[in-house]
Amino acid sequence: MEKSKVCPWWMGYLLLFPLRKIRHNPDQIAGPFLKPGMKVIDYGSAMGYFSLPMARMVGETGRVYCFDIQPRMFVNLLRRARKAGLEQRIEPRLITGSDRDFEGMDQLADFALLFAVAHEVPDQEALFARLYRMLKPGATLFFAEPPGHVKIREFLRSVSWAEKAGFRKSSAVDLRKLTVLFQKI
Repeated sequence: MEKSKVCPWWMGYLLLFPLRKIRHNPDQIAGPFLKPGMKVIDYGSAMGYFSLPMARMVGETGRVYCFDIQPRMFVNLLRRARKAGLEQRIEPRLITGSDRDFEGMDQLADFALLFAVAHEVPDQEALFARLYRMLKPGATLFFAEPPGHVKIREFLRSVSWAEKAGFRKSSAVDLRKLTVLFQKI
């Protein structure tokens, strides 16, 4: 895989563009898998494009764990969550490279979203193993990469890392959209 490049923090504003919902509607993407009270992971959350809608979906008793490597993304995520009255449902978790970043997360979550971020992670084997550990048995992982930006062979390599971690495909791989659903066994 080519050298990973992390999306700069200022691009987070572009990811919030309202017309994005035409193509990436959080209610349609995550909604079918979420229920009130669930604990969910938004890995690579940026400024919360998916995090805030998921926080609404999991309700007052649910929780959204937002992982990112850029503190500036969290500043805007938390500002947006406060404004929307969702701050109590959002838990930002900065990824520093330490195992402490994921403390208390073993078998905690019912759902994880890995949307357009795996290609930025240099060690995908560790990424999928970590997600596997954080999800409860039977939990769903929605994995997607941006077509055109990520090559099909790179996406399929990521799929193989997920399967090596223990995930089982619960949907067919969509090579046109570069998406697949996994289930933790």
